[in-house]
Amino acid sequence: MFEQAAPHPPSAKTDEQSEDCTPVRTSSREQGEQPIQTDPIQSQTSTVEVPSGGEGGSKGVEADEDAAKVPLTGAKFTLVMFALLCGVAMASLDGTIVATAIKAVVAELGRQELVPWIGSTYLMSAAITCSLCGKLADLFGRKLVFLLALSLFTLGSAGAGAAQSMSILIGARAVQGLGGGGIFTLAIIIIAEIVPTRKRSIYLGLMTAVFGFSSVIGPLVGGALSDHVSWRWCFLINIPIGLLTIIAVMVFLPFPSPAGTFMQKMAKLDILGALLLSSAIVCFLTPLQLGGSTWEWNSVQVIALFIVSLVQILAFIYVELRVASEPIIPATLFCNSSSPAILGIAIMLGATFFTSLYYMSLFFQITNGDTATQAGVKLIPLMVGFSGASVLTGIFISRTQRYVALFYVGPILAILGGVFMALLTPSSKAYESVLSLGVFGIGTGVLVQVRTFGAQISVPRELLATASAVAQTCNAIGGSVGVAIAGTLFNNVIHAQVASNPVLIEAIRQLEARGVSVDPTSVLAFIRELVVLPDAGLANAELLQVFNHAFKVTYLSLLVYPTLILLLALFVREFPCRVKTDAETVEV
Repeated sequence: MFEQAAPHPPSAKTDEQSEDCTPVRTSSREQGEQPIQTDPIQSQTSTVEVPSGGEGGSKGVEADEDAAKVPLTGAKFTLVMFALLCGVAMASLDGTIVATAIKAVVAELGRQELVPWIGSTYLMSAAITCSLCGKLADLFGRKLVFLLALSLFTLGSAGAGAAQSMSILIGARAVQGLGGGGIFTLAIIIIAEIVPTRKRSIYLGLMTAVFGFSSVIGPLVGGALSDHVSWRWCFLINIPIGLLTIIAVMVFLPFPSPAGTFMQKMAKLDILGALLLSSAIVCFLTPLQLGGSTWEWNSVQVIALFIVSLVQILAFIYVELRVASEPIIPATLFCNSSSPAILGIAIMLGATFFTSLYYMSLFFQITNGDTATQAGVKLIPLMVGFSGASVLTGIFISRTQRYVALFYVGPILAILGGVFMALLTPSSKAYESVLSLGVFGIGTGVLVQVRTFGAQISVPRELLATASAVAQTCNAIGGSVGVAIAGTLFNNVIHAQVASNPVLIEAIRQLEARGVSVDPTSVLAFIRELVVLPDAGLANAELLQVFNHAFKVTYLSLLVYPTLILLLALFVREFPCRVKTDAETVEV
């Protein structure tokens, strides 16, 4: 299937096999296993040219492609991939579907003051399991941990759909997050086990496309279900999909369990490190989620939690370096420049993608008067660009085995799309919106795909699960940080503009005289409240101008993140796909 590879001379830009943590692709023969034949597109034996002695000369050898550990027939492979994609679709859809259902939830359950916790608890519990599932998968097996994640997510969905109070809903969302945080990460890890490195990017691209598609249509689906059925179906819809996915994984994914008893595996688990990391994540994300809304940014709660989080991170680092026999995040993960650079890119990418998605939907609802469902429809160009770019990027990497250049292409396109989006106004033409969203979607789609592949290829095989889990955690944390920073900037601009606008000052005075409490940063609510005033038209026009200015400033500020990605890309090194045989390293 694969063409003969030319000898690859040593190069400053391409890392060869070394003793300093350079990734080594180990063949199944070396591991004492029989080479396994998978789906026809997956694994073949090929004759390749490899450097002999490290300095010159080459010879042909027979080499197995890397990462084909599980014996899957064509039908089984297809069913397992379908199950993985269903799991990813559920988890990513649930991250955004609830946004447009909040109004209906509050109308039935009340307790509006607890609304921020509906999203916060999901995000925090997901971040915790996302950071831990890599090590858990190494100790207890990919299949078992993936089934546990699917079961928790499905159970949490049932609880959320049946919730009779806001407190029960929030608790169910926490259970959902525990499962959802592991689903995407475990799916990535499993793909690395059943697909050879050379073909891995194709399937990662498909998975990334499903993730992007589900994330973007989440508000659209949530709005439609809330308007025409019930908000409960935003959660109940996961139950049949989750059960089918669990059955498919149990039947068709014959992953072997790692050797050792349960107690032996538990003895290897870094419990102290897990507790410190989990607590640090909660203490860091809580003020990011509640700061500026429930709590003031300079409040004691926010400052104290950030300090506690920092202390716990320092303690976690000490435990991992000095105490833990099998650390959750080993120091060897950072022993080449690519891995920490890609983790930094994951943070910046999360900040860029999730923040832009939120404020773009808000733009359509405020400037055009769209419903949440209509705003979701107008985000389709972003979804198409993101999903298409993810798939095509995977094909490109598979055929060329080169990926570092894409770390430059992605942020450049994201910057262009971000500038175009910042320049949108209520009078912008439809094609301008489509173009800006499409370009931004293509840029972020390229980045998500190459980040996922790069995180795996930049580490030795034994660190693949850990690298995937840490990268996903960084992406989630980046999203939280990005939304918090953008929200603070947006609110500050709104406050400053309103405070200097005589028309809006007078409108607020009149509303407060009627007993209406006004928060200028809640622009949608402010617009609805202005309707009762005699000069509502003028005040509404002024408020739209204020919003457009804040929107422009916020989107231009997001350009910092893809710019930093360009700088971090300078530290990413190009690792070829390699297999280590008994005598030498083979490039495939």
